[in-house]
Amino acid sequence: MTSNGSAHLLTSILQSLQAPAGRNTNIRTLVNNSAVTLSRLTNPLNVSLLTTQSLAAPAIWNTPSPLSASQAVFDIFRLSTQERARESNRALSLNEWIEAVINGADARVPRWKHALVSSGILAAFEANDARLPFTTRTNLEAHLLEVVNFHFEFSTSGIETHACILAISNAYRLLTEDSRYMLNYPALTGAILPAMFLSPEGYQTGDFLRQIDRSIPMGKQKMAVVPSFSLKDFLARPFITNMGALAKLAATSMTSSGEPETINGALSVLATYSRSLVSIWRETGISTLPDDATISHDPAQTNTGQLWHVLKSSLFSAVVVLEGIVRILLQSHQVARNNEVHVFASQILCILRDFYFITHRTNPAAFGTYMFVYHACVDIVMSNPAQSESLAAQLAPIQAGTIPTHPTDILRDLYFLNTLEYLVISCSPRFCTTIVSPSLTPYLTCPSITSILREPFESAHSLMLAMVGCPQLVESSFKILPGYIESVFAAYPLFLSTRQFRLAIASLVKFTSPPTALSGIQRDLPDVVLEMLCARIEAADARYPVKAYKPPPPPVEATPDGSAPAAAEPQPEEEFTERDVCILSMLDALPFMEEAALMRWLDIAAGYVGKTTRGDSREALRGRFWDVISGELDVGRSQLAIPWWSEGGREVVLGISG
Repeated sequence: MTSNGSAHLLTSILQSLQAPAGRNTNIRTLVNNSAVTLSRLTNPLNVSLLTTQSLAAPAIWNTPSPLSASQAVFDIFRLSTQERARESNRALSLNEWIEAVINGADARVPRWKHALVSSGILAAFEANDARLPFTTRTNLEAHLLEVVNFHFEFSTSGIETHACILAISNAYRLLTEDSRYMLNYPALTGAILPAMFLSPEGYQTGDFLRQIDRSIPMGKQKMAVVPSFSLKDFLARPFITNMGALAKLAATSMTSSGEPETINGALSVLATYSRSLVSIWRETGISTLPDDATISHDPAQTNTGQLWHVLKSSLFSAVVVLEGIVRILLQSHQVARNNEVHVFASQILCILRDFYFITHRTNPAAFGTYMFVYHACVDIVMSNPAQSESLAAQLAPIQAGTIPTHPTDILRDLYFLNTLEYLVISCSPRFCTTIVSPSLTPYLTCPSITSILREPFESAHSLMLAMVGCPQLVESSFKILPGYIESVFAAYPLFLSTRQFRLAIASLVKFTSPPTALSGIQRDLPDVVLEMLCARIEAADARYPVKAYKPPPPPVEATPDGSAPAAAEPQPEEEFTERDVCILSMLDALPFMEEAALMRWLDIAAGYVGKTTRGDSREALRGRFWDVISGELDVGRSQLAIPWWSEGGREVVLGISG
């Protein structure tokens, strides 16, 4: 480009930068034009001039979102550096050009804007064949760290700190190990987490839910007074767009600091956000809307797919940070010496409880990071019985003895039931009698199970089985066991799934057979359970597949733009009849029976299998019988069962014996 052409281009872009910001200002076009012009200048003074003007341009900075302006300036220097690095045949070398840019960020420009320049230049070399000279890179990194450390040390909010967070999050992965070592990680943690979760530029302490709720159409009523909240615009904000990198940087900052004060501060921020988020969610009408509901007058701007995208993104970001904290709890001797590890683990489980209305919609088992955080914290808390009871009391329903009506409160109860299934082994009989049982009983005795109550219902059965299996709870378990056994048979097949019914029967036989403590109180409990099962087999339907409840598939996820995903393949239907399931439950219990009773129940079970006439059922029951005999019995029971099989048992199972 000729000098006249370059001067004309520079004049034009300077005029655009000096123009007052308005609705017609296209920031993206201005960024691209500024980047192209800056990359083509060959006079160092002009390079410095355009740099200074970009850092103070009214067209960029006089906007409602200073952080978006910071992102625009960062992009100018990233794009211009990328363009400049591609072309080496210039009168001004790359190193000289960078030096001229740095000179433009002089004392007349606020120091926090210097970070945008340095990080923009560094980020330009992430995917470029060109390499920065060692001295230039060292100076840029030192300059960037000096600026961000200063602002993180003395401020945790405001555009200055947010711009520095934006700068370091884009440049951190490019820093050398020596430069990373110089970063003030405790101060960074204290700044980045509030920016992510509490600031207006981040997740706003959950306030975006209120803004969406105000925009929900109420029938045919027009709501022109309240402007519609656009999640599309919200998703385009710099911190929201870059939340994955921010979460990883926050987690790295946590592990690099590792101080109890830093952990406590981080958990305080996450607890504030999670409590506020679930509280606002519960108050809004969004929490009771179906998945396909319209939540805006303009579904293209705000739809359920985008809403759950934002909520899940906040959950994932929080869990990434929590993973860093958990690794500290497991590895740090300092935290272990201070005996704070159990308190921190309890705080994390309470935070996950508040997020559970989001987690429940996902598939937690497929979210490895979440499962690691959850189970690691449960294991930590279980090692301290006093902390286990303290946590259980915090998680317990506010109104024990009743089933809440709001879906969010029911999910909180579900989290309590699922978590207590692990913690109950560390709880005392008195605690289980006063706290656990009153919270558990309403779900077991509910006369009608609606779709939203099915999961808590099954979780209550699982928790009950866990209590029955606890040695320290023998006396209290014995008192409630008869009623629980009746509830298991009454609930199947209408309300209890086949899997849960089979598990319940096998577990009851296991926990009441010698040498368990319950068998010492009443030795014939296994026979009572199995006799009830025999009566059920005689009365059960043997013609049609059982209509027992099956857990619902994961919810169909809409993409963030609102479009429907590809249809999932249909799942095969259950083929077992009610009679089949009852027989399978008896077979599942065989490995846990007392040896003295095993022979009698082998004959009874074999007789039921041999009398089965339905073809598919007969083959499945025979196969299950053989699996138990050949692979699931211990040595002592096998020495009884194998001779029984060869001395006539096989013929009974096959139905060829009189």
